Amino acid sequence: MKKILLTSFIFTILLFPETVFACATCYGNPNAAATQGMNKAIITMLGITGGVLSGIGSSIFILSRRSKKYYNSLNEHKKSIDS
Repeated sequence: MKKILLTSFIFTILLFPETVFACATCYGNPNAAATQGMNKAIITMLGITGGVLSGIGSSIFILSRRSKKYYNSLNEHKKSIDS
């Protein structure tokens, strides 16, 4: 099966060599409007993804801290009842 996939992959690259070339954003003129627009889109997507992930991370941190405080308050309350 691996041999068939490898052969078909090589055959496809030989038949359609233009598919392996980089797009204009990666390979073309860095001052072109399309390239600059793509760079801004990438930065925007990274910013949104980073913001969402940092929000999730901070929520996990806050919930962890709250659960520790609650656990400690339960232990203190239990100790005061036992005394």
